[in-house]
Amino acid sequence: MKFTKKNDLYLLIVVILLVLVMIFMNTSPNQGIIGAEVHLKGDQILQITKEGTYSVISDEGELLMNVEYVDQRIRVTDSSCPLKVCENTGWVENPNQPIICIPNEITVKPLGTQNGEGIDIYTW
Repeated sequence: MKFTKKNDLYLLIVVILLVLVMIFMNTSPNQGIIGAEVHLKGDQILQITKEGTYSVISDEGELLMNVEYVDQRIRVTDSSCPLKVCENTGWVENPNQPIICIPNEITVKPLGTQNGEGIDIYTW
């Protein structure tokens, strides 16, 4: 008795081809970002278009976070939140990946061409 049939071999080849296509689509060249918008409690407070480090300050004058934009990448370098999840996000190069700080109610939205390819949701 045979353990594999001809159809099983075809199915295996199709699955391998699908996996290879998914890997190829996921590694499309990076478009980079052209800046970012910083939102505090839903209101845009900052538009970043030039390289540098920007401070996000609350209405009470408290430093909430520092945002660094260099080489078409953006990251949070310092934050006043307790768990520092926004800092641990690291460099963001994809316009589909915002940086969110829930305790400070801040969203950093990278700007760029969203070509619809690649990963559009990141989770931890």
